Amino acid sequence: MKKNTLILAMTLVTTALSAESFTMTEYVKVNSSIPAYSTINEDVPTEQCYDVREAISNGGTGNADVVGAVAGGALGGVLGHQVGGGKGKTAATIGGAVLGVLAGQNVGSKYNTPQNTSYQVVRKCETVYTTKSRQVIDGYTNVAKFKGKEIRIQSDAPLKQIPVTVTYSY
Repeated sequence: MKKNTLILAMTLVTTALSAESFTMTEYVKVNSSIPAYSTINEDVPTEQCYDVREAISNGGTGNADVVGAVAGGALGGVLGHQVGGGKGKTAATIGGAVLGVLAGQNVGSKYNTPQNTSYQVVRKCETVYTTKSRQVIDGYTNVAKFKGKEIRIQSDAPLKQIPVTVTYSY
């Protein structure tokens, strides 16, 4: 065993003496791993509800506009018949009836309100979005010292060692 070790050592020394330079990797212990953060903005939905009072109808709408139109037409026809003579009397009667229908319908519609009105509370909801920010770890800055110089390497996770390639030349 001593003979094999001696041969291996001699081979390495001979190789090193015949080469002008050689490269090797050294592992340097990480002194600290500093988390790097980024900000994420999210729209968070929230439901907001409120109560509204609405009118509801419990019954017919009435027929005051129909009654007004009939009464207005009859009254307009009677008044139109009192004006004019001959063929003008007929035209005045028809014109009075038409104008009476329109006036009676207009007056009747003002009194055409629901007969049984009641109210109910209805719940209404809407979605409102609020922007919220949060910090997440984006990676790590690993710090080590090698031969008096500080080395910083970014990574997804904290490192224990940083590989450093060193070239020796003579």
